[in-house]
Amino acid sequence: MHACVCLTGDSAGGTLATTVSLKLRDDEFQPALKMQVLIYPQVQGLDLRLPSYIQYRHGPLLTHSMKAFFMACYLEGSDTRLHAFMNNDHVSPAVKKMKVPYVDVSKLPSKYLVGYEKPSVDTGNETMWNELKEKLLSPYFSPLVAERLDGLPLTYLFTAEHDVLRDDGFLYAHRLKSSGVRVEHANMDNGVHGVLAFYDVSPEVDKQFKKLTKFVADNL
Repeated sequence: MHACVCLTGDSAGGTLATTVSLKLRDDEFQPALKMQVLIYPQVQGLDLRLPSYIQYRHGPLLTHSMKAFFMACYLEGSDTRLHAFMNNDHVSPAVKKMKVPYVDVSKLPSKYLVGYEKPSVDTGNETMWNELKEKLLSPYFSPLVAERLDGLPLTYLFTAEHDVLRDDGFLYAHRLKSSGVRVEHANMDNGVHGVLAFYDVSPEVDKQFKKLTKFVADNL
């Protein structure tokens, strides 16, 4: 049984919506969600050097260092190892060398890989990884690395082109689709992180917002 319920969130709220959807599925909660709307969510904590993290490291709005700061404070309550997160040194070399990584940049559109240099897989702080791996590998922190994503509700996933979190969204949309989840992925070509807050101010944003709300109205 499905209730006419849509779980929605943007940015950190988009991450919460993503993880709550997973938790409800795992707990076989009834009535099940009918839809989730995920707006520029962060869905993984293993690779903070994806192409979008590097390309938009200085923003606009959300920067690479800000994202690493938020993650460090959430995981450790401190930013004392901020640069380790920024350089992916919080992950052990063995994990970086996994043959079938869930954070697989090859699943991104090829245009995003032009000029991209894959971070070293030979560096990493084993002690730090062992301290944090249970949190980093938890699907309720990094939904992208969940063992399975099938059984999740109809998904509308919104990303912004000029956003450090753009690639998180693209990779999650790919994994959802590969798992048989019906996904509508909208990427705003001239958007930045937080752009939907400019609804009723920008005609371009209005167009995107109306597209989103129409999808919800048509499917809920």
